[in-house]
Amino acid sequence: MSNLVAFVVLAFVCLGSMVGRCSNPKISQYVHDDWNSEKGFLGGAVNTICQSSDGYLWIGTERGLVRFDGYTFALIQRPIPDLPPIGSVRALINDANGTLWIQSEGLGLVLYHNGHFEEATSSLQLQESTVIALARNQTGDLLFSGPDNMVLQHHNYALQTLIDADRIPGTIISLAQTRDGSLWMGTQDDGLYRSDNGHYSLISPFTDTAIVSLLPAEGGSILIGTDDGLLRWNDGVLTSLSTRWTKGTLQVLSMMRDSDGDVWVGTTHGLWRLENYDEAIQVRTISNPDGPVRALYQDHDGGIWLGIARGIERFHEGLFRTFSTAEGVPSDNNGPVYVDNVGRTWFAPISGGLDWLQDGTLHHLANTDLDGDVIYSIDGRKGEIWLGRQTGGLTLLKESSKSLKTPSFSIHNYTTTQGLAQNSIFSVRCNPDGSVWAGSLNAGVSLWKNGTFIRYTTAQGMPSNSVNSIVESQAGTIWFATPNGLGSFSNGKWHRYTTSDGLPSLNVFSLFGDGHGVLWIATAAGVAYEIQGKFHTLYNSPALLNEPIFGIAQDGLGNLWFSTSDHILEVNRDKLLSGSLDDSDVESFGPKDGLRDIEGVRRDRSLVSDGLGRIWVSLSRGLAVADPIRNLRNAIPGSVRIDSMLAGSDAINLHGSLKIAPGTRTIIFNYASTNLSDLDRVRYRYTLDGSGQGWSRIIDSRQVVFSNLEPGKYRFRVVASSVNELWNGPEADVSFQISPEAWQTWWFRVGCLIAILLVIATLYKLRVTHLTRQLNMRFQERLAERTRIAQDLHDTLLQGVLSASMQLDLVEDRLPENSPARSRLHRVLQLMRQVIDEGRRALSGLRNDGIAAPLLEQALSQLKHDFPIDENIFYRVLVRGDSRPLHPIVRDGVWHIGREAVVNAVLHSGATFIEVDVEYLRKSLRLLIRDDGRGMDPKILESGRKGHWGLIGIRERSEAIGATVTLRSRVGAGTEVELTVPGAIAFADGSTRRSVHWIMNSLQPKRYKERQTNSREDSHD
Repeated sequence: MSNLVAFVVLAFVCLGSMVGRCSNPKISQYVHDDWNSEKGFLGGAVNTICQSSDGYLWIGTERGLVRFDGYTFALIQRPIPDLPPIGSVRALINDANGTLWIQSEGLGLVLYHNGHFEEATSSLQLQESTVIALARNQTGDLLFSGPDNMVLQHHNYALQTLIDADRIPGTIISLAQTRDGSLWMGTQDDGLYRSDNGHYSLISPFTDTAIVSLLPAEGGSILIGTDDGLLRWNDGVLTSLSTRWTKGTLQVLSMMRDSDGDVWVGTTHGLWRLENYDEAIQVRTISNPDGPVRALYQDHDGGIWLGIARGIERFHEGLFRTFSTAEGVPSDNNGPVYVDNVGRTWFAPISGGLDWLQDGTLHHLANTDLDGDVIYSIDGRKGEIWLGRQTGGLTLLKESSKSLKTPSFSIHNYTTTQGLAQNSIFSVRCNPDGSVWAGSLNAGVSLWKNGTFIRYTTAQGMPSNSVNSIVESQAGTIWFATPNGLGSFSNGKWHRYTTSDGLPSLNVFSLFGDGHGVLWIATAAGVAYEIQGKFHTLYNSPALLNEPIFGIAQDGLGNLWFSTSDHILEVNRDKLLSGSLDDSDVESFGPKDGLRDIEGVRRDRSLVSDGLGRIWVSLSRGLAVADPIRNLRNAIPGSVRIDSMLAGSDAINLHGSLKIAPGTRTIIFNYASTNLSDLDRVRYRYTLDGSGQGWSRIIDSRQVVFSNLEPGKYRFRVVASSVNELWNGPEADVSFQISPEAWQTWWFRVGCLIAILLVIATLYKLRVTHLTRQLNMRFQERLAERTRIAQDLHDTLLQGVLSASMQLDLVEDRLPENSPARSRLHRVLQLMRQVIDEGRRALSGLRNDGIAAPLLEQALSQLKHDFPIDENIFYRVLVRGDSRPLHPIVRDGVWHIGREAVVNAVLHSGATFIEVDVEYLRKSLRLLIRDDGRGMDPKILESGRKGHWGLIGIRERSEAIGATVTLRSRVGAGTEVELTVPGAIAFADGSTRRSVHWIMNSLQPKRYKERQTNSREDSHD
């Protein structure tokens, strides 16, 4: 972007006499930028300019094609690698589809669209030298002319012949189609021709004059640019326009109509602009004010681009319009500003006197003594203007004529003679009740009320006798800005506020009350504000707001404006009050916005707003006005273009397959706004769909870097703001996919998961095998111990009892039949036989090898015979699945647990229903005993009843055989005892091996036949 910013003022000739001093006609201003070789331009002499749909500015030069993105230039000499250089570019034009057509010497016609170049001469079956002139008709189709004077139209991707060869003599070098459908053809040296519905006519011979440019005008008229000047053809009448605003020969090189309808004409002697066809304004450029302008173009933002011999220049309207001596204002340095109720803008030049602007026309109040005095302050109300003067005291201008064009005023002066405190009045404020406050330089303040003055000084409580600014709050309090703090006057009492109350500085320059009751205080050290008696200092505000503030105002959008010693600022008011203001919410304006200076003026009300919401500001070089509402209404939505994408250090083709190689750690996107004006004010926001992150904060960087992205699909989206900070433009986006490494693929992860599961299964299998082996060893040890005990009992106790029984039998046989001892001895023998039988059954159980022993369900069914069960108790045993032999130790333990549960149900629960469920499963043995008895309290169920060991025994036996027992009961709801023994532990050796074998293979993909479950019931009524 150009560092040199200048202003070009386009002024018409004065139309009439001034009111008082001078008359100023309609004024229009443009901000000017230029680029030459010293600023990066690469192309040499410029022939043509055009902007493509993706926002790039393309410049056709003698050296080739130059692309400009608003920041840097790129010279493209070989756009299609396999073809020769493009050579000199003669013409650039867009068609209705957004394709850029490039007419070159080296390649003929070349097309550009969405980043791709394509050679079109051969595809359209044209010779390289066929195309001489390019134009676009009313429907957006392209028109071509060649050396044989054929005129072709490109429509729906095909060429149509409009003018046959040799129908027009000479060489056609310019084309245009007017709104009535007529085709106009300008030749090199044979005049101007018109084709209308197949009829050809020579409009004018133009002998020895080349018609280099044609531009349709209103209706069916046309502007004709020749080597001898500019003419207009209208209804058969040919009129010379250039002779009206220049003398001598003026060779036209280019023409363009802008969006406002104004015509721009590039000539061998500079640039001209026509607002109507009778008058023209010469635009003085900076680089070459009177040199040739070969190319003209208006971009998407409304900027006017022109090509000159050394580079390019641009004109665009700024936000501000400045009035200075160049526009007839008496002095560049101005003081106070005031806009009255009828829209007149009053201002006082530092040189003295009073002027006003109305409808773009400058007026001066003449024939008064104000010309010899400096006006410090201006305020007013309907029909009245009050002035604070340097030496003339207080002056009232009372409007005596209602004519806005020629107003007249009666003048009333008030000085110390009438009771004014001092004749140097620096601040004036009109109150709604008709009173007027007049603050002096160093003698206090005077209140004009009911025809008299009332004076207040420090003696009555004022902070200082010097008054810089006065404002009345909505509550009726009068506030005074002084060099010694802030003063207020309410209900006849004075109050003083200093830095201890929250002011940034004692030196208060200006005051402003906004429409929401907030008092804004401008000081030598920044801004403060007052709400409901409390002062707030903007400690965390941007540094620009900590400068000396000279004036504050509020525009029609609600934003606050500040003039400082070095800046003109626009600030978001709501964010300022909320404390969330950052640098992006503070806009600084300068020469690129139409200001000729950025230094504010220390005067009361040097920055004000008018009834239309516009901002007026006095500067050390002129009086400037900005219309934020109009600027927002005419704002072009911001759009953005993604320029490039880098994966690591590799450039990615954005129009190809966006698959990123595995292992890429960094993705970089470069993007830029397609709006070429005010690029420094464009802000960006972005997001990356697929990353889990939302939209970024607002940034001004044109590059974003993403690191450590996981493999997957992503979509990068970016949006740009307009220069007005609106986010109403379209997004630009790029979708891409990062390929995974082998170890990042789903199949690799699934394989790892399967491997982990196999390892876990193997470890589990080993653990089960180990536990089974340990339990079997324990069971074998217990069986051996039981066998030894059985042998000892058989060889000692049982044999001893049996021998004693035999001896007693002998004694019994020898006793007489009537012996009293015989009956007793017989009873003893019966008991001993019973003990012997029970001992043998016990020995049988101890020596049980698991084959001859009864099945578990049979043993549980025999419980009804081992102890009496009341006939009212319903007792049954259910068997589910195929019965399988159990390990003797397990069978014994399970039987004892089941017996204990049944005994508890019979003796303690008062049950009427007892059911024993034995279930042989593939992986376990399950025993469930349930009853409908009175149940147990949960605390007893958990810890047992004192003095009773049944529940404790059940838990101990289950733990001893590696089983899991679950006790469930609730008072009044019965009891359930559930015992589960793993199959590897429960079943006998042969079955155990089969069961363990099944566990070992359970993880393999093997089908098993469903086991048919048989249920047998053995019940006792």
